[in-house]
Amino acid sequence: MFVADDPLTLGPDRDSGPVGTGRGTYTFPSQNDFVLEMVYNLRFAHGGYNGSSLCLLGNISPASIVNEVAIAGGTGVFRFARGYAVAKRIVLDFKAQLVVRELNVYVSHY
Repeated sequence: MFVADDPLTLGPDRDSGPVGTGRGTYTFPSQNDFVLEMVYNLRFAHGGYNGSSLCLLGNISPASIVNEVAIAGGTGVFRFARGYAVAKRIVLDFKAQLVVRELNVYVSHY
């Protein structure tokens, strides 16, 4: 199991504009396949989405460069949210324990 508390930024550089935080857990649900089950919340702290969040849920393959997960819901302006997110790995540095992903979110909400 891994626990994440990540900065969300506008771009891949930590110095690009802050958007909020990503917090969640990753577990190993399979005895046969190398996949991670992800429960991850995007918590927005700036702009028009300040105080709102999206909940991402799904299995990802660490070996894949691109993964897709479901948007299971949201809070604030994202109440009743549904959709999906595509995460593309940009940087993977085991030595520095660093992973940078580009996240494109496609969401419908009321």
